[in-house]
Amino acid sequence: MMSMVHQAKAWAHKPDIGLLLIRVAVGMVFFAHGWVKMQNLDGTSAMFVSLGLPAFAAVFIAYLEVIGGIAMILGVFTRVAAKLFAITMLVAIFVTGGISTGYFAHEMELVLLLAALGIMLTGGGKHSLYAWE
Repeated sequence: MMSMVHQAKAWAHKPDIGLLLIRVAVGMVFFAHGWVKMQNLDGTSAMFVSLGLPAFAAVFIAYLEVIGGIAMILGVFTRVAAKLFAITMLVAIFVTGGISTGYFAHEMELVLLLAALGIMLTGGGKHSLYAWE
């Protein structure tokens, strides 16, 4: 029988599992936000226009978040999705006032930006559909 110390050590260094969890979490967040946007594209387009963005950007972002979120979860086109998500988060931050709008004004966007950049640098990892080909 394995002691608790040995069990803890067995889980101590699992970077592929860690990357999988981060990738799935990021994918789920983007998918959920894209799905909400798709449910009311007219309202989403109006909100984008009020921020000075073109209306077609709302449709593009909604589809990007849904399709890219699924890709991120599955681990296909991971670097492409991550790069597009990082760009999206940079635009979201600066269109809504930038970092200077307050210390905690864009914490979610910053976390998603950094997570997307990290995934872009590492790729989908061992537990992705690309890795199983």
